Amino acid sequence: MGRTGVAGALAAALAAGLFVPGARAIGDDWPHFRGPSHDGVSRETGWLEGWPEGSKPRVAWRAEVGSGHSAVAVSGGLAVTMGWDGRQDTVFCFDAATGATKWRASYPCEGRVQYPGPRATPTLDGGAAYTLSQRGHLRAWDAAGGRLRWERRLSEECNPDDHYGHAWSPLVVGDLVILPAGRRGLALRKATGETAWGDDAGRATCASAVPYAAAGRTGVIVTNADRDSVTVVGVDARTGEELWRFAGWPEKYGAFCASPVFLADKVFITSGQEYHKSARLAIEGRGARKEWESRALGSNTGQCVVVGGHVYGVDCARRALVCASWQTGEKVWEEKGFGAYGSLMAADGKLLVMASEGHLVVAEAAPGAYREMRRAENVVGETFTAPVLANGRIYCRDWRGRVVCLATGRGP
Repeated sequence: MGRTGVAGALAAALAAGLFVPGARAIGDDWPHFRGPSHDGVSRETGWLEGWPEGSKPRVAWRAEVGSGHSAVAVSGGLAVTMGWDGRQDTVFCFDAATGATKWRASYPCEGRVQYPGPRATPTLDGGAAYTLSQRGHLRAWDAAGGRLRWERRLSEECNPDDHYGHAWSPLVVGDLVILPAGRRGLALRKATGETAWGDDAGRATCASAVPYAAAGRTGVIVTNADRDSVTVVGVDARTGEELWRFAGWPEKYGAFCASPVFLADKVFITSGQEYHKSARLAIEGRGARKEWESRALGSNTGQCVVVGGHVYGVDCARRALVCASWQTGEKVWEEKGFGAYGSLMAADGKLLVMASEGHLVVAEAAPGAYREMRRAENVVGETFTAPVLANGRIYCRDWRGRVVCLATGRGP
């Protein structure tokens, strides 16, 4: 690439909001739940350079959005989340860098018994923002200005139970919005909200749908439940055809909240309420075989990540950050002090962990031993929501509605 090409690439990166202080620094959007690759791992590098050891990260902006668990979705300079004030939901769209409100939109919504407020994270795709309420209000908004494009009300029969409500973050695959409602999921046309396939009103779990590709087919992993067990199902994303099934994971009442992780034809699952275990499944033909099952890590609401041949997550019973082998499920190390509902993401060989009490910790994603790199106490209050890293900023929120944006990179 010549001088003109390099300058053009740099200008394009700056225009996109990516911080480029050195050769290694690369920014990345986080447009939906679990990030660009749907696995909780960001491609962003160089983001820790603006957070010196022994110091607190700079607060770029704060906001109050109402109760809930919706993480912040970031794309194209916009940061979108949602909350509940006891009578209605409100979707908020902020300037990702400054926190200035771009638009907000509200609609009536009833609450839930347990920690009320939206459970789902918005999805930003193709100029639209897709949101789901705790009561099944699925809506598509114009991301730039907040105009409502379409709306659907999902069946109450799909819920794990009345305490949990609709908890799934919308998944966009091609021209479809896919949710794990029913026995094999539900797909809607993203342009209109019309049903493409599914809609059998079967009871789902709290886990969101996860895309995958195997054996030349693009699929989606969904989970559903009966009173005594959870079933993991792979379906064709275009048609809803069932491709494989794993039945009999003995978690009760659909309390299966951590979304599966897909990696190289393997599926990682975990639960922690009635059945405190994790497992790795191998997709084989029309079924999935359990390769190992382990007590090393059991997560109730917290999401897990796979980095460098190891699984990282917060064990809800021991209230500890755990590193386990991806090959065997055996525990490598654990570090206590992360609460029962801690959650995390990963970027550039590091874990960003939000303890359930609201402390943000950066630790090395390495199997040798736990090594803490940064810590910020009481960033937010009690939380079930994983932090989000996007373009040198970390977005945190607690269930009462406090959103805090921390600036860690050298960007704006």
